[in-house]
Amino acid sequence: MSFEIDYSKMESSLNEFSTHLKQVELSREKLIKENREIISCCSRAIILLHGNNIQDATEMLNKALNLLRDLKKFVISDLDRYLWPAEQEYVEACILKEIVEKKSSISSHLDLEVSHNAYLTGLLDCIGEIKRMIYDNLRRNDFETSLSLFVVIQSFYDQIYPFSFYDNIVPGVRKKLDVGKRIIEDVRITMTEEQRRKDFLNKFEDRSHI
Repeated sequence: MSFEIDYSKMESSLNEFSTHLKQVELSREKLIKENREIISCCSRAIILLHGNNIQDATEMLNKALNLLRDLKKFVISDLDRYLWPAEQEYVEACILKEIVEKKSSISSHLDLEVSHNAYLTGLLDCIGEIKRMIYDNLRRNDFETSLSLFVVIQSFYDQIYPFSFYDNIVPGVRKKLDVGKRIIEDVRITMTEEQRRKDFLNKFEDRSHI
């Protein structure tokens, strides 16, 4: 017995899905391309912050934020993951700026308008940049500031460490924690040696005045 099948609904569904996939692909390409510009802005901002050029760094970060806001309009389906690298770099630069400016509090992910994933990994990446600030201050013989900054990176690590359990959900968090741990240990050794040097010099000066 012969029979006929009406394929119109199936074709309509497939055509609709095809249109959707084309839009997803266009959005994906846009996100990947614009990601690079945001990362570049944030990288320049970090360099400027290390040079204490806060005004120009702020302009770079404002540009990055505007680009991020624009890109979010292109996030469809599960494409938000393509924003994470740019958001992560943005978090790193913004938190570093707050540290440089000696802000009394650290911004939340809502303040920075980023995802939880990017916020978490961006904070961890910031540990390396703060390490650089610590060494810069030690070279200027500003031990107290270096010590305060060391407390900051230790606090970052301690508060984020419990998230190592979720490495399968937040890709790379465990690896970044391992890197952060090594950085902190390196800084701890340097700080301890510097403290011993200061103690020795103080004792030497005390004896010279006898």
